Amino acid sequence: MPIPTAIGIDFGGTSVKIGLVHEGRIVARRPPLVTQSYAGSEPLIAAMVAEVHALRSEHPDRPAFALGVGMPGFVDSVGGVVHNLTNVAGWHEVPLATLLTSRTGLPTVLENDAKAMTYAEWKHGAARGRSHVICITLGTGVGGGLILGGRLHRGAAFAAGEVGQMSLDPLGEPGNYGNLGALEKYVGNQQISERALELYAAALHPAPEGELSPLVLEQAARRGDPVALRLWAEVASRVGFMLSNLVWLLNPDAIVIGGGVAKAGDLIFPGITHEIRTRCAELLWSNLIVVPAKLGNDAGLIGAASLGIDALAARR
Repeated sequence: MPIPTAIGIDFGGTSVKIGLVHEGRIVARRPPLVTQSYAGSEPLIAAMVAEVHALRSEHPDRPAFALGVGMPGFVDSVGGVVHNLTNVAGWHEVPLATLLTSRTGLPTVLENDAKAMTYAEWKHGAARGRSHVICITLGTGVGGGLILGGRLHRGAAFAAGEVGQMSLDPLGEPGNYGNLGALEKYVGNQQISERALELYAAALHPAPEGELSPLVLEQAARRGDPVALRLWAEVASRVGFMLSNLVWLLNPDAIVIGGGVAKAGDLIFPGITHEIRTRCAELLWSNLIVVPAKLGNDAGLIGAASLGIDALAARR
């Protein structure tokens, strides 16, 4: 019988969120830790352990039986080792699962944060009831995860699902890991802002005042700004193009899109769907849903805790 309650940790470049999860819902939280306030891994691990102990002592009526952690980088989810983190210094080959288990007494599961989000959306969110799922997050970078045959697919080196590193242009700008024309170099937050500047300059059209963030550009498009509308059409086309290749490869029954950029909603979802239906045979898209993520910023935490619960249940 599965254990219903676990603690989830969603480790981000700016904050570390910790909460108690019961049946796919966060029932209690601790104040987030500020990631950059800690130099290196050990001080932050100590702070995470203290927060786990505090959460358990505050809620003795909901005992936690497992701990799950989502990390923004390459991790060994079987060995429980953080190889390195994106945008967080001082984390290299850290045996985090072993350290947390020894200091909290809780069996600990370690996972990449995008895969944790994918697991949450499949088990408790927008892709619930589906068996073959592609999940992507559109934000500062572009991450992703895969559910294949009703199981989280990690790959030989636990790095499967990195949609953001797939190439749109074989002669394009180098991505963070060397691949030319990587998707996130076109639809990440910073790249969207830079592209907006180019489009406004070329169109000799006044840009919105201040920083051209995705939110500001979304608001401009909803006011009918033609340059902002063109920008979002480009984003939709590029994301849809990449997803079309994955539809041919994986034949999913659901695509879930989350992250801050996905909040543009109806400015991008019809375009993404159009690309898929134009580029793929009807057999592949007739039963395919393309939907926004349901769990929002809580998905990583919920997914990490759910992985902890299910891993413990599998051992019993």
